[in-house]
Amino acid sequence: MRRGWSPASLLHALVLVLWVSSAYAVSPIARNLVYHVGAGTEQVLYLKGFNLDGAKLSYTITSLPLNGEIYQLSDIYSEYGYDPKRAASPITTVPTAVTGSNNRIVFLRPPFGGPRRDNKYADFRYTVTDGVTTSNEGIVVITTSDALVSSTFDLDVDNWGILSNGGGADSQPHFQPISRGMQLSYYIYGLDAVIHRRDDTGDDSMLWYFTAPPKFLGNQWAAYGGSLDFVLSSAEGSFDAANLNLAGSGHLVELECATCAQFAGITLAMPLSPVFSYDGTTTQFSLPLNELAGWVKDPKNIILSWAAPLQCEFVSVLSGLSAIRILGDFTRGHESVALDTVTLRHGPGQPVKCYT
Repeated sequence: MRRGWSPASLLHALVLVLWVSSAYAVSPIARNLVYHVGAGTEQVLYLKGFNLDGAKLSYTITSLPLNGEIYQLSDIYSEYGYDPKRAASPITTVPTAVTGSNNRIVFLRPPFGGPRRDNKYADFRYTVTDGVTTSNEGIVVITTSDALVSSTFDLDVDNWGILSNGGGADSQPHFQPISRGMQLSYYIYGLDAVIHRRDDTGDDSMLWYFTAPPKFLGNQWAAYGGSLDFVLSSAEGSFDAANLNLAGSGHLVELECATCAQFAGITLAMPLSPVFSYDGTTTQFSLPLNELAGWVKDPKNIILSWAAPLQCEFVSVLSGLSAIRILGDFTRGHESVALDTVTLRHGPGQPVKCYT
């Protein structure tokens, strides 16, 4: 004889279904965005949310920019598209719900003041909600161009350092306020403060790197799909193939995220190769910042090979940069290597699947 469900069994099943549904519910996403806004201009910004079920989203400003001002749309612009675009007064408190049509606000940049134009100008944050769940904060970055942060060494070493170069006066970078051609003008340089030659290979076992200052580090999510650009040059040293460390291999650049992979850390490296090599002449490098460009990931196991990272691993490293290192020690002997015009440039945006 077939028996039906008891009320207690039905209640238990309903609770189980609700629990499973809530466990697999996907929160909406507030997209990270980059906008170019010139000095002395105002620009309408579209905030962009994403959800899988297509439910209508509401938008809320959760932080204000340190430079510039954000405004709600004026009623006439929101409704009909006629000027003035912005409301009479800026948004001064958060959280503030976005009232303009199509999730739009206005950013106003004054003609003077703020960071240099080859660096990020401002950022602010917002969230979206479908009425049930609220997204993590999305970040809106305001720049003048595609440059997020730069060091041109116009005045000093700009807080750059040198790693693994012993001690003494030559262990850290020197500022050189002169020009050497079109690509090298007011720059920093490093010298070998110490050389440790290996008995078996003759290589210098103590390779030094230029290290980026804090302004290049932290959450640089916008650099995904962009590039890391810099100029290297040398005035001293033999860069003949026979005198190169590791037979011309090794890492040209390393990107490190100490907090990635649940604080286990992730290090990515761009190997020296025929594509990215250095022969001692003044050379402009532009390294694409994506997982298909030749970067490799430290396996943290000496018996395993470094292999290409996953897309979202690359995004996570850029979102939590704890170090950027640029090789300065290419040869087995003494050399001087100069660094100039280091720029982190933004890309088209963060892939949807890499939001967490």
